[in-house]
Amino acid sequence: MGEWIIPEDGIIDDLAVQIAASGQRRVRLTKLERRMAAALIVARGGTAWDVCKRLFINYSTATALVTSLTADTAGLGEVA
Repeated sequence: MGEWIIPEDGIIDDLAVQIAASGQRRVRLTKLERRMAAALIVARGGTAWDVCKRLFINYSTATALVTSLTADTAGLGEVA
């Protein structure tokens, strides 16, 4: 684990997520918080490149994160 990823503690720091999603500065996040920040960026029209730049992660990690987020929601409109 990198120094910017902290262990899950069961608490979501909404302020840290908002700061990270804005790209204002680098903040320490849990993996879930980083995922939430990426989801905010994508929900606001951002791309994998935006996720890469705002969360200070490499492009391949950002692409995988965005792909996993969009895959999670791909079937939501389908009726079984």
